[in-house]
Amino acid sequence: MIRFLNRTAIAVSAMAALLLLPVPAAQAADQPDGDVTWMVRPSDGAVEDGRSWIELELDPGQAVVEHLLVRNLSASPVTFHLSAADGYFTDTGRFNMLTSDEESVDAGTWIDIQETVEVPAGGDVIVPFTLTVPENATPGDHPAGVAAGIRSGGDDQVGIESRVGFRVMTRVLGDLAPSVGAEVSGTYAGSWNPFDSGRLDVDYVIENTGNTRLAVEPRVTVSALFGLVSFTLAGEQITEIAPGESRSASVRFSPVWPLFVYSADVDATATAVTDELAPGVVAPADAASLVVAMPWPQLIVVVVALLLLWLLWRDRRRRELVIEARVERARQEEREAAAAT
Repeated sequence: MIRFLNRTAIAVSAMAALLLLPVPAAQAADQPDGDVTWMVRPSDGAVEDGRSWIELELDPGQAVVEHLLVRNLSASPVTFHLSAADGYFTDTGRFNMLTSDEESVDAGTWIDIQETVEVPAGGDVIVPFTLTVPENATPGDHPAGVAAGIRSGGDDQVGIESRVGFRVMTRVLGDLAPSVGAEVSGTYAGSWNPFDSGRLDVDYVIENTGNTRLAVEPRVTVSALFGLVSFTLAGEQITEIAPGESRSASVRFSPVWPLFVYSADVDATATAVTDELAPGVVAPADAASLVVAMPWPQLIVVVVALLLLWLLWRDRRRRELVIEARVERARQEEREAAAAT
Protein backbone atom coordinates (compact mmCIF):
# COMPACT_ATOMS: atom_id res chain seq x y z
CA MET A 1 0.00 0.00 0.00
CA ILE A 2 1.14 3.59 -0.58
CA ARG A 3 0.52 6.48 1.73
CA PHE A 4 1.04 10.23 1.26
CA LEU A 5 2.33 12.20 4.24
CA ASN A 6 2.76 15.91 4.91
CA ARG A 7 5.49 17.97 3.27
CA THR A 8 7.79 17.87 6.27
CA ALA A 9 8.02 14.10 6.43
CA ILE A 10 9.00 11.29 4.14
CA ALA A 11 5.94 9.47 2.91
CA VAL A 12 6.09 5.73 3.46
CA SER A 13 3.74 2.84 3.12
CA ALA A 14 3.12 0.11 5.68
CA MET A 15 4.54 -3.33 4.97
CA ALA A 16 2.06 -5.83 3.53
CA ALA A 17 1.69 -8.87 5.79
CA LEU A 18 3.04 -12.23 4.71
CA LEU A 19 3.77 -11.17 1.15
CA LEU A 20 4.96 -14.35 -0.51
CA LEU A 21 4.48 -13.22 -4.11
CA PRO A 22 6.29 -10.52 -6.10
CA VAL A 23 4.75 -7.12 -5.47
CA PRO A 24 4.77 -4.35 -8.11
CA ALA A 25 5.95 -1.05 -6.67
CA ALA A 26 5.19 2.52 -7.62
CA GLN A 27 7.07 4.34 -10.36
CA ALA A 28 10.50 4.91 -8.86
CA ALA A 29 12.18 8.08 -10.08
CA ASP A 30 15.53 7.09 -8.57
CA GLN A 31 15.59 3.63 -10.22
CA PRO A 32 16.92 2.97 -13.75
CA ASP A 33 13.78 1.67 -15.42
CA GLY A 34 11.09 3.16 -13.18
CA ASP A 35 9.07 -0.05 -12.70
CA VAL A 36 10.47 -2.11 -9.84
CA THR A 37 9.20 -5.51 -8.66
CA TRP A 38 10.73 -7.38 -5.76
CA MET A 39 10.08 -9.83 -2.96
CA VAL A 40 11.46 -10.41 0.52
CA ARG A 41 11.59 -13.72 2.37
CA PRO A 42 13.35 -15.30 5.34
CA SER A 43 16.61 -17.10 4.64
CA ASP A 44 18.93 -19.49 6.45
CA GLY A 45 21.94 -17.51 5.26
CA ALA A 46 22.43 -19.57 2.11
CA VAL A 47 19.07 -19.86 0.38
CA GLU A 48 15.41 -19.08 0.92
CA ASP A 49 14.42 -21.50 3.70
CA GLY A 50 10.66 -21.83 3.14
CA ARG A 51 9.51 -19.93 6.22
CA SER A 52 6.72 -17.42 5.82
CA TRP A 53 8.09 -15.39 8.71
CA ILE A 54 10.52 -15.74 11.61
CA GLU A 55 9.51 -16.89 15.09
CA LEU A 56 12.05 -16.89 17.91
CA GLU A 57 12.11 -17.91 21.57
CA LEU A 58 14.90 -16.13 23.40
CA ASP A 59 16.02 -15.34 26.92
CA PRO A 60 16.52 -11.75 28.05
CA GLY A 61 19.97 -10.63 26.92
CA GLN A 62 20.21 -13.27 24.20
CA ALA A 63 21.09 -12.33 20.60
CA VAL A 64 20.65 -14.22 17.33
CA VAL A 65 21.58 -13.59 13.72
CA GLU A 66 18.84 -14.09 11.12
CA HIS A 67 18.73 -13.38 7.40
CA LEU A 68 16.39 -11.93 4.82
CA LEU A 69 16.56 -12.56 1.11
CA VAL A 70 15.82 -9.68 -1.25
CA ARG A 71 14.98 -10.77 -4.81
CA ASN A 72 14.98 -8.14 -7.56
CA LEU A 73 12.60 -9.20 -10.34
CA SER A 74 13.22 -6.04 -12.32
CA ALA A 75 15.30 -5.57 -15.45
CA SER A 76 17.83 -3.26 -13.80
CA PRO A 77 19.85 -3.18 -10.57
CA VAL A 78 18.01 -1.62 -7.65
CA THR A 79 19.20 -0.19 -4.35
CA PHE A 80 16.72 -1.06 -1.61
CA HIS A 81 16.37 0.66 1.74
CA LEU A 82 16.20 -1.83 4.63
CA SER A 83 14.27 -1.17 7.82
CA ALA A 84 12.91 -2.75 10.99
CA ALA A 85 9.99 -1.56 13.11
CA ASP A 86 7.49 -2.61 15.75
CA GLY A 87 4.74 -4.86 14.41
CA TYR A 88 1.01 -5.02 15.06
CA PHE A 89 -2.14 -6.74 13.82
CA THR A 90 -4.73 -4.70 11.96
CA ASP A 91 -8.46 -4.85 12.62
CA THR A 92 -8.74 -7.36 9.77
CA GLY A 93 -6.17 -9.65 11.39
CA ARG A 94 -3.33 -8.90 8.99
CA PHE A 95 0.16 -8.23 10.24
CA ASN A 96 1.72 -4.83 9.65
CA MET A 97 4.65 -2.75 10.85
CA LEU A 98 4.97 0.89 11.81
CA THR A 99 5.75 3.35 9.06
CA SER A 100 9.00 5.30 9.00
CA ASP A 101 7.41 8.38 10.54
CA GLU A 102 6.29 6.38 13.59
CA GLU A 103 8.71 5.64 16.41
CA SER A 104 9.28 2.03 17.47
CA VAL A 105 9.55 1.39 21.19
CA ASP A 106 9.66 -2.40 21.45
CA ALA A 107 10.99 -5.28 19.35
CA GLY A 108 11.55 -3.08 16.32
CA THR A 109 14.38 -1.41 18.25
CA TRP A 110 15.96 -4.78 18.99
CA ILE A 111 16.83 -5.43 15.33
CA ASP A 112 20.08 -4.15 13.83
CA ILE A 113 20.14 -4.24 10.02
CA GLN A 114 22.18 -2.41 7.40
CA GLU A 115 20.53 0.62 5.81
CA THR A 116 20.67 -0.33 2.11
CA VAL A 117 21.44 -3.20 -0.22
CA GLU A 118 22.02 -3.21 -4.00
CA VAL A 119 20.47 -6.17 -5.79
CA PRO A 120 21.34 -6.94 -9.43
CA ALA A 121 18.63 -7.38 -12.05
CA GLY A 122 16.99 -10.76 -11.61
CA GLY A 123 19.24 -11.57 -8.68
CA ASP A 124 19.10 -12.31 -4.96
CA VAL A 125 21.02 -10.84 -2.07
CA ILE A 126 20.92 -12.31 1.42
CA VAL A 127 21.29 -9.76 4.22
CA PRO A 128 22.02 -10.72 7.83
CA PHE A 129 20.41 -8.88 10.71
CA THR A 130 20.91 -9.21 14.46
CA LEU A 131 18.13 -9.32 17.02
CA THR A 132 19.26 -8.64 20.59
CA VAL A 133 16.76 -9.00 23.44
CA PRO A 134 17.37 -6.43 26.19
CA GLU A 135 18.20 -7.70 29.64
CA ASN A 136 15.08 -6.03 31.04
CA ALA A 137 12.70 -7.31 28.34
CA THR A 138 9.39 -8.55 29.71
CA PRO A 139 8.35 -12.17 29.09
CA GLY A 140 5.87 -12.81 26.31
CA ASP A 141 5.34 -12.02 22.65
CA HIS A 142 6.95 -9.00 20.99
CA PRO A 143 6.06 -8.48 17.31
CA ALA A 144 8.30 -6.68 14.82
CA GLY A 145 8.93 -6.67 11.09
CA VAL A 146 11.76 -6.22 8.60
CA ALA A 147 11.33 -4.84 5.10
CA ALA A 148 13.05 -3.75 1.93
CA GLY A 149 11.72 -0.69 0.12
CA ILE A 150 12.31 1.94 -2.52
CA ARG A 151 11.66 5.67 -2.44
CA SER A 152 10.07 7.44 -5.37
CA GLY A 153 8.41 10.65 -6.44
CA GLY A 154 10.45 13.12 -4.38
CA ASP A 155 13.60 14.05 -2.50
CA ASP A 156 14.73 13.35 1.06
CA GLN A 157 11.97 15.58 2.46
CA VAL A 158 9.03 14.60 0.27
CA GLY A 159 8.47 11.22 -1.32
CA ILE A 160 6.77 7.87 -1.35
CA GLU A 161 8.36 4.70 -0.05
CA SER A 162 6.95 1.25 -0.81
CA ARG A 163 8.03 -1.59 1.45
CA VAL A 164 7.72 -5.34 1.32
CA GLY A 165 8.75 -7.62 4.15
CA PHE A 166 7.76 -10.17 6.78
CA ARG A 167 7.11 -10.42 10.49
CA VAL A 168 9.70 -11.25 13.12
CA MET A 169 7.94 -12.63 16.21
CA THR A 170 10.02 -12.85 19.37
CA ARG A 171 8.82 -14.63 22.48
CA VAL A 172 10.88 -13.66 25.49
CA LEU A 173 11.06 -16.67 27.77
CA GLY A 174 9.64 -16.37 31.24
CA ASP A 175 6.26 -16.53 32.92
CA LEU A 176 3.47 -16.46 30.36
CA ALA A 177 0.30 -14.79 31.61
CA PRO A 178 -2.38 -14.84 28.90
CA SER A 179 -5.50 -12.84 29.68
CA VAL A 180 -8.24 -11.00 27.87
CA GLY A 181 -10.51 -8.12 28.87
CA ALA A 182 -13.80 -6.79 27.53
CA GLU A 183 -15.93 -3.64 27.63
CA VAL A 184 -19.46 -3.16 26.31
CA SER A 185 -22.01 -0.40 25.80
CA GLY A 186 -25.21 -0.10 23.83
CA THR A 187 -27.83 2.25 22.41
CA TYR A 188 -31.42 1.70 21.42
CA ALA A 189 -33.02 3.44 18.44
CA GLY A 190 -36.78 3.07 18.19
CA SER A 191 -39.48 4.23 15.83
CA TRP A 192 -42.11 6.86 16.61
CA ASN A 193 -44.59 4.52 15.01
CA PRO A 194 -45.89 2.58 18.02
CA PHE A 195 -46.51 -0.44 15.82
CA ASP A 196 -42.91 -0.60 14.55
CA SER A 197 -40.00 -2.13 16.43
CA GLY A 198 -36.53 -0.62 16.74
CA ARG A 199 -32.93 -1.77 16.84
CA LEU A 200 -30.34 -2.22 19.56
CA ASP A 201 -26.68 -1.53 18.72
CA VAL A 202 -24.06 -3.03 21.01
CA ASP A 203 -20.49 -1.71 20.86
CA TYR A 204 -17.75 -3.73 22.52
CA VAL A 205 -13.99 -3.69 22.94
CA ILE A 206 -11.79 -6.77 23.31
CA GLU A 207 -8.30 -6.20 24.73
CA ASN A 208 -5.34 -8.52 25.07
CA THR A 209 -4.36 -7.74 28.65
CA GLY A 210 -1.76 -10.52 28.90
CA ASN A 211 1.65 -11.09 27.35
CA THR A 212 0.93 -13.67 24.65
CA ARG A 213 -0.82 -13.58 21.30
CA LEU A 214 -4.43 -14.72 21.40
CA ALA A 215 -7.32 -15.71 19.16
CA VAL A 216 -10.67 -14.52 20.51
CA GLU A 217 -14.29 -15.40 19.79
CA PRO A 218 -16.70 -12.77 21.19
CA ARG A 219 -20.40 -13.41 21.76
CA VAL A 220 -22.99 -10.74 22.52
CA THR A 221 -26.30 -11.31 24.32
CA VAL A 222 -29.07 -8.82 25.05
CA SER A 223 -31.94 -9.67 27.40
CA ALA A 224 -34.93 -8.00 29.07
CA LEU A 225 -37.77 -8.81 31.46
CA PHE A 226 -35.50 -10.87 33.71
CA GLY A 227 -34.35 -13.06 30.82
CA LEU A 228 -37.80 -13.79 29.39
CA VAL A 229 -36.68 -12.01 26.19
CA SER A 230 -33.16 -12.78 25.00
CA PHE A 231 -31.13 -12.55 21.79
CA THR A 232 -27.58 -13.77 21.10
CA LEU A 233 -25.23 -13.06 18.20
CA ALA A 234 -21.62 -14.05 17.54
CA GLY A 235 -19.18 -11.16 17.32
CA GLU A 236 -16.44 -10.79 14.76
CA GLN A 237 -13.81 -13.47 15.31
CA ILE A 238 -10.33 -12.16 16.12
CA THR A 239 -7.80 -14.47 14.49
CA GLU A 240 -4.80 -12.93 16.20
CA ILE A 241 -4.26 -10.07 18.62
CA ALA A 242 -0.93 -9.14 20.19
CA PRO A 243 -0.37 -8.14 23.83
CA GLY A 244 -1.62 -4.64 24.55
CA GLU A 245 -3.76 -4.45 21.43
CA SER A 246 -7.52 -3.98 21.38
CA ARG A 247 -10.31 -4.48 18.85
CA SER A 248 -13.56 -2.54 18.65
CA ALA A 249 -16.65 -3.92 16.96
CA SER A 250 -20.43 -3.54 16.89
CA VAL A 251 -23.37 -5.92 16.73
CA ARG A 252 -26.89 -4.88 15.71
CA PHE A 253 -30.02 -6.60 16.98
CA SER A 254 -33.14 -5.97 14.91
CA PRO A 255 -36.09 -6.04 15.22
CA VAL A 256 -36.17 -5.32 18.95
CA TRP A 257 -39.17 -3.93 20.82
CA PRO A 258 -38.58 -1.36 23.55
CA LEU A 259 -38.93 -3.08 26.89
CA PHE A 260 -37.66 -0.31 29.20
CA VAL A 261 -34.21 -1.78 29.98
CA TYR A 262 -32.02 -4.36 28.27
CA SER A 263 -28.91 -5.99 29.64
CA ALA A 264 -26.11 -6.10 27.05
CA ASP A 265 -23.50 -8.75 27.81
CA VAL A 266 -20.33 -9.69 25.92
CA ASP A 267 -18.23 -12.73 26.72
CA ALA A 268 -14.91 -13.41 25.02
CA THR A 269 -13.45 -16.90 24.75
CA ALA A 270 -9.71 -16.70 24.11
CA THR A 271 -7.13 -19.29 23.12
CA ALA A 272 -3.39 -18.97 22.74
CA VAL A 273 -2.13 -18.78 19.16
CA THR A 274 0.93 -20.93 19.80
CA ASP A 275 1.05 -24.48 21.12
CA GLU A 276 2.98 -23.71 24.30
CA LEU A 277 -0.25 -23.06 26.19
CA ALA A 278 -2.93 -25.72 26.50
CA PRO A 279 -6.52 -24.98 25.41
CA GLY A 280 -8.63 -23.56 28.20
CA VAL A 281 -5.72 -21.97 30.03
CA VAL A 282 -7.00 -18.47 29.20
CA ALA A 283 -9.88 -17.40 31.41
CA PRO A 284 -12.81 -15.99 29.41
CA ALA A 285 -13.69 -12.33 29.83
CA ASP A 286 -17.15 -10.87 30.19
CA ALA A 287 -18.68 -7.44 30.57
CA ALA A 288 -22.23 -6.13 30.97
CA SER A 289 -24.04 -2.86 30.51
CA LEU A 290 -27.61 -1.62 30.80
CA VAL A 291 -29.32 -0.13 27.76
CA VAL A 292 -32.39 2.05 28.23
CA ALA A 293 -35.12 1.25 25.69
CA MET A 294 -38.09 3.38 26.72
CA PRO A 295 -41.29 2.62 24.77
CA TRP A 296 -42.28 6.28 24.45
CA PRO A 297 -44.61 5.85 21.45
CA GLN A 298 -46.34 2.90 23.08
CA LEU A 299 -46.60 4.77 26.38
CA ILE A 300 -48.15 7.72 24.55
CA VAL A 301 -50.68 5.36 22.97
CA VAL A 302 -51.48 3.92 26.39
CA VAL A 303 -51.82 7.37 27.94
CA VAL A 304 -54.09 8.53 25.10
CA ALA A 305 -56.15 5.36 25.39
CA LEU A 306 -56.49 5.84 29.16
CA LEU A 307 -57.45 9.46 28.63
CA LEU A 308 -60.13 8.46 26.11
CA LEU A 309 -61.45 5.82 28.50
CA TRP A 310 -61.55 8.39 31.30
CA LEU A 311 -63.39 10.87 29.06
CA LEU A 312 -65.88 8.18 28.06
CA TRP A 313 -66.34 7.21 31.69
CA ARG A 314 -66.78 10.83 32.73
CA ASP A 315 -69.34 11.47 29.96
CA ARG A 316 -71.24 8.33 30.87
CA ARG A 317 -71.14 9.24 34.54
CA ARG A 318 -72.42 12.77 33.73
CA ARG A 319 -75.32 11.32 31.77
CA GLU A 320 -76.10 8.92 34.62
CA LEU A 321 -76.13 11.81 37.10
CA VAL A 322 -78.47 13.81 34.85
CA ILE A 323 -80.84 10.84 34.58
CA GLU A 324 -80.68 10.23 38.33
CA ALA A 325 -81.47 13.91 38.94
CA ARG A 326 -84.47 13.78 36.61
CA VAL A 327 -85.76 10.62 38.24
CA GLU A 328 -85.33 12.15 41.68
CA ARG A 329 -87.13 15.35 40.58
CA ALA A 330 -90.02 13.30 39.14
CA ARG A 331 -90.34 11.38 42.40
CA GLN A 332 -90.26 14.59 44.36
CA GLU A 333 -93.04 16.01 42.21
CA GLU A 334 -95.14 12.83 42.75
CA ARG A 335 -94.65 13.10 46.51
CA GLU A 336 -95.67 16.78 46.50
CA ALA A 337 -98.77 16.00 44.38
CA ALA A 338 -99.80 13.19 46.74
CA ALA A 339 -99.39 15.43 49.75
CA ALA A 340 -101.57 18.14 48.17
CA THR A 341 -104.53 15.80 47.69
